[in-house]
Amino acid sequence: MTRILGLVAINVILIILLGLFTPYFLTKSNLVVMADNIALEMLILGGYTLLMIGGYFDLSVDGIIALTGVIAGLLMNSGIPWYLAIVTALSVSGIIGLINGVVVAKIGINGFIATLTTWWLCQGFSFGLTKATAPYGFPEIFLVFGQSRVLGFKSFVLYAIITTVLLHLILKYTVQGRHIYASGGDKITSQRMGIRTTKIGINLYILMGVLSGFVGLILASRLDAASPIAVDGTALRVIAALVIGGCSLNGGRGTIIGGVLGLIMMHILSNSIIQIGFNPYWQKVLLGSVLLIAALSEKVNFTRRSDNV
Repeated sequence: MTRILGLVAINVILIILLGLFTPYFLTKSNLVVMADNIALEMLILGGYTLLMIGGYFDLSVDGIIALTGVIAGLLMNSGIPWYLAIVTALSVSGIIGLINGVVVAKIGINGFIATLTTWWLCQGFSFGLTKATAPYGFPEIFLVFGQSRVLGFKSFVLYAIITTVLLHLILKYTVQGRHIYASGGDKITSQRMGIRTTKIGINLYILMGVLSGFVGLILASRLDAASPIAVDGTALRVIAALVIGGCSLNGGRGTIIGGVLGLIMMHILSNSIIQIGFNPYWQKVLLGSVLLIAALSEKVNFTRRSDNV
């Protein structure tokens, strides 16, 4: 709770300062753009929070996003109805998540290595299927998926809010949520208590696959093109937001609310660089510095908790 209140205070202070000293930060157009960008990563963040609390990592997110959009785009361009293209692409993303889950949670391969491999494979298939030329010109009804607006915001902002709230409720108020916390905190003890940790891990990776695929479809619809390089560093930015929000790299601890606040802070900082007039290429330096501070803070807190046990 202390971390969450601290992030709320930091975000409020940043918003006030930028509103006072920059002329465009609090304009409607800028806030809408920020909300759109935050929403795309929020769709990933909810599932990733559950995954990280469960003690796992997934670096294949960017690759799945790209491959899902490419598959849907190629199918639609070949004459397949848009709804069948969506179902097929999401099925592929879910299967990739299943493979990740089996390899990591059941077989026991290191999650970083396994999902990094999956990312490369997905990226390679995306380039191979398209020859680096993005399919485009999709049916109008498909474009509504990522281009329609609700109260001035893109419709996927609403999708992100619904998904985030639903996953928050599952994590906080259900037996499955408690099992995820327990599994990430101590897998051996959880298994002795009868918790099916392997099944939890597989299901979490499937969830990540489907959510990543969903974002891939939204991007293809939003851009009316399915680029094999549609995103860059989404997984790493989400991980950074979760660490900033208090999610433990060791599993067993964290909240979706903290992750969302961390994500908002990262986007405010990125936007502030542009508003102040700095070169936008320095964004990664700033965000990397914030992540390093958050990681060091997590290390200090973990050491203190270990000493108190």
